[in-house]
Amino acid sequence: MKNLSPGLKHDIHLGLCCLPAIVLIFAVGYGFDQMQAASIMASGAVTLAFGANKTWEGSSLLLLLLTAAGVSLSSFLGCLAGDVPLLYVAGAMVFAGGYGMLAGIGGGLWWSLLQWAIAFLISGYFSGSVGHAALRAALVGAGALLQILCITLLFSQLRFQLQDFTRLAGWAFYRQAMRKYRQKIHLQSSVFFAMLTMCLALLLVEVYQVKNGYWAGMTLLLCLRSHFRESLLRVPARIAGTLSGSVLAPFLLAHLDTPRLLALGFIVSGYLAFTYSYTLITKSYFVFTFFVTVMVIFMLSLFGVPQENVAAERLYATVIGAGFALVAILLTRLFTDVQVMKKLRSHVPRFARPAPKKGAAPE
Repeated sequence: MKNLSPGLKHDIHLGLCCLPAIVLIFAVGYGFDQMQAASIMASGAVTLAFGANKTWEGSSLLLLLLTAAGVSLSSFLGCLAGDVPLLYVAGAMVFAGGYGMLAGIGGGLWWSLLQWAIAFLISGYFSGSVGHAALRAALVGAGALLQILCITLLFSQLRFQLQDFTRLAGWAFYRQAMRKYRQKIHLQSSVFFAMLTMCLALLLVEVYQVKNGYWAGMTLLLCLRSHFRESLLRVPARIAGTLSGSVLAPFLLAHLDTPRLLALGFIVSGYLAFTYSYTLITKSYFVFTFFVTVMVIFMLSLFGVPQENVAAERLYATVIGAGFALVAILLTRLFTDVQVMKKLRSHVPRFARPAPKKGAAPE
């Protein structure tokens, strides 16, 4: 630890502070023989762990509370919409459009909306009645709130003040936020192309009955960034990381064939994933995607979802999502370039032709 940089030490410490909530959830789930319910709660805790280093308006508490509420509500809506494919696709398009609209804001708020969208996409594949949807939303929300409590108690460096929560509800806070973000919220071509490609990607996985089809929608959103070059680089990194993780995970599952060992695999891979996401993600998005893929496969195994042919199915969904993300990226860039050229032409002065000399024959 002595040779580690201060930033990496911070990440390791923060990641360790996120582990107790996940361990506690699985310990209780194992004791009461409710590992499936525990895994749903753990998914909420892990989501909040990914945002433990992020802030909104200078506060970690505001962002984490907003994310906890959002993923819980999105899980409820996703469960209800999952039985109606067109409604599910329409909901995913709304999330994609909102994600594209807030791209200019970036930072914690943009990340939070991404988690809402992911929760909706995943929950749609575990659809059921209103009661089932409410139970799932409650479990996800409970796991997220437990994570907030653990981070608050264990990681004193984060800014968790009571006034952060009280000022969130004030009208003055809303007006201040609107003034700040008005110029950054946009309805440009990127919003339209994000919605269009989300629709096409989800319809394609539905038509061809691709398992884990929500992975296509997730891949699409995760590859769409506010910077053109970063978006392009994420496409091959996402495919390669997903392929590597999907190939390795079945070998691990063959040796971790009990709920307790599966939970252990989920905890370890989850810790590596969210710790890597803090600052190391800028060094290699491929490595981050690899850890996330392994984590999700362990989580789905705890849900009782069969993982046969997981490498091929997940790769299909990833390629579809990444392919449509690439289409959205390139179309947005092309449309932007065309608009810029039009503006440039409109500002080029048109010089009048010289007047003909006296006595010269008209042309």
